Amino acid sequence: MKGKQNKKRLKPILKKSMLTALGLGIALPIGGTLPQANAGAIGPVINISRPVLNDGIQWLSYSSEQNDPSFVPDVPIEVTSNNTVRINLSTHFRSDEFNMLTAISSDSSIAEVYVETREDENMPAPTSTLVVIPRQSGKINIELKANYMISGAPETVTDNIELYISKKGDVNADGKVNSLDAADLFDYLRNIVSRRGFSYVEMNRMDVDRNTEPTLGDMDALLQGYKGKTLGGKNNDYVLTFQQVDDAPYILSGELKEYMQNVFSTDYYLMDIDYDDSLNTPSYQWYRATDALGEDRVLIGGETGEQHSVTSEDEDHYLVLEVITHSTSNPNTEPRRTFIVGKEKIQLPD
Repeated sequence: MKGKQNKKRLKPILKKSMLTALGLGIALPIGGTLPQANAGAIGPVINISRPVLNDGIQWLSYSSEQNDPSFVPDVPIEVTSNNTVRINLSTHFRSDEFNMLTAISSDSSIAEVYVETREDENMPAPTSTLVVIPRQSGKINIELKANYMISGAPETVTDNIELYISKKGDVNADGKVNSLDAADLFDYLRNIVSRRGFSYVEMNRMDVDRNTEPTLGDMDALLQGYKGKTLGGKNNDYVLTFQQVDDAPYILSGELKEYMQNVFSTDYYLMDIDYDDSLNTPSYQWYRATDALGEDRVLIGGETGEQHSVTSEDEDHYLVLEVITHSTSNPNTEPRRTFIVGKEKIQLPD
């Protein structure tokens, strides 16, 4: 009942917005037309239109303009005067645990990325910063890699982040700025009470007036932008949103140990690099192998517990434990499989 009342209150406002649109000489769709521009067209310079938002990256500020004192300070999203984005990685990949940080863009024509590491005798630890240089509209995956150094041998850990770039006014990210964008924005506003959940990526594109929240003012900003020719064409204001890619937790520093006579189990460090999974118990599968690397491993039927009691069939073989971790935040995320190989072949007493 409350929802219906809210809808009734919104109707006159939306009607007013429609009249505003008609007063500008631009009919809202369906089937209507607005001047069309290639949203990916680049002029001399890309201007990053603030705020730059973060969708689901737990350790990062939610906005480049975050200034709410009620929030615990996170790593800031810094937008520089030369239209690059800088993000300090030193708390995400601590220098006492990780080294050799790198960043790879899935498409450098859309955005170039790299890690800048600074060391100074006056600094207690090296500082590593992700630098992002946007080039044009599109979506990239940023692959952050680092070596985990607490293990006996370095183990590579990867965190994946997506970056969405779209021209200001390209609400539906179809590569064009036209009447379809007005239609999508109007549909969002019309269903503002009962609408489905929208991601920060979508809502940031709808925020045409860049006041951090999609409202009726964005419809006016979109239509006024066409009337004044400040949107589309060679306008070089671009909207950026970072989004976490869900990864299953890592098994690090894994080692097989004989805890009781002829009973083996494992020690490991369970790390969720993106901080969005509850660290539940992994699943297990035991194997035996004749190769020291465990490459010729053969499954031991029925052995799916954390412990394995040695049998005569294991003699003169290496034990191998497969540890399978699962995402608890996204059931569609691929499980991560880690194989831990015993250091020595099993030798049973005579």
